[in-house]
Amino acid sequence: MPDNLIDYKDFRERCFSIFPTMETERFLLLKCDKAYEKDYESLLSDDEVMKYSGTEIFDLKKQIKLYLEHLINDYSNKKGIHWVIIDKVHYKFIGEIGIYNLDLYSNRCEIGYTILKKYWRNKVATECIKRVLKFAFKELYMHKVVAIIDINNDPSIKLVESLGFKEEGMLKEHYYNYKEKSYINVELWAMIRKEEIYSKVM
Repeated sequence: MPDNLIDYKDFRERCFSIFPTMETERFLLLKCDKAYEKDYESLLSDDEVMKYSGTEIFDLKKQIKLYLEHLINDYSNKKGIHWVIIDKVHYKFIGEIGIYNLDLYSNRCEIGYTILKKYWRNKVATECIKRVLKFAFKELYMHKVVAIIDINNDPSIKLVESLGFKEEGMLKEHYYNYKEKSYINVELWAMIRKEEIYSKVM
């Protein structure tokens, strides 16, 4: 974190005045907006993709409009930053990734992602999470990044563990699953800035 607290606050303010577009070796991380509404229809209408979200779709088009408004408002209110993942070669929509529930006092946030099924097992999430973690720690000056994952979502648990996140415990009946009509248990995984493992994603 910068020695000069004013510089640190000013830099963070700039992140919320000019959207932080980023890129990785294979992907562009661009600002989420309503232009991607059709892409989100493909993403969120796939039952397998949404298996662990607990979301029940009643009116897809309406819910997507509301969801996109929420993501956009998150940025306006400095509560989150959400990116769409775009393939550099074909300029196709791959999915989304974001940091949210930003606590700018305690320097903490959550991270989450959703990838179109046909791009699974291509290390899309791995590549994009690494870039977003670098942004969170080095540019937003977060102290801690948290991933909250359904205890049955083994692929996501294995992914964050491989990136150096550490399990901090289980939260019982933490979310309501509207599809299953029941509360679900989740695991809390986190990466802390000062941890030695943090250097692996930088």
